[in-house]
Amino acid sequence: MFKLSSMDGTHAALVNKFWHFGGNERSQRFIERCIRTFPTFGLLGPEGTLVSWSLMDQTGEIRMGGTLPEYRAKGLISYLMDVYSHALVKLDYPTYYHTLETNKIIQKMSHSLNHITMPCNWNQWHCVPL
Repeated sequence: MFKLSSMDGTHAALVNKFWHFGGNERSQRFIERCIRTFPTFGLLGPEGTLVSWSLMDQTGEIRMGGTLPEYRAKGLISYLMDVYSHALVKLDYPTYYHTLETNKIIQKMSHSLNHITMPCNWNQWHCVPL
């Protein structure tokens, strides 16, 4: 029913719509650059459209992941995170991401995938083009 795929620039608008820090033109351009530059994974639904996605930013953090509301609670993001982690291990690249303390669903997913929780604060890079 679902097909594993990489992402392309046409998916940026959808990610931008659902990303907590998205929703504007600047964030959409950022998402487009991340899709063009870094490894991405998505799942295409029965109609061939993107229903779940995961991509990283310039820090190497898996930063933007989501699933369309009608496809949630089916384990799709867990599957994508597992695929992503294995792909990065093959590249000898660490897998990491942050989760809001209030996001119990992703915390539960992380636990089920045996991800290691780091007891530290999250730090954000603020990069300004020269």
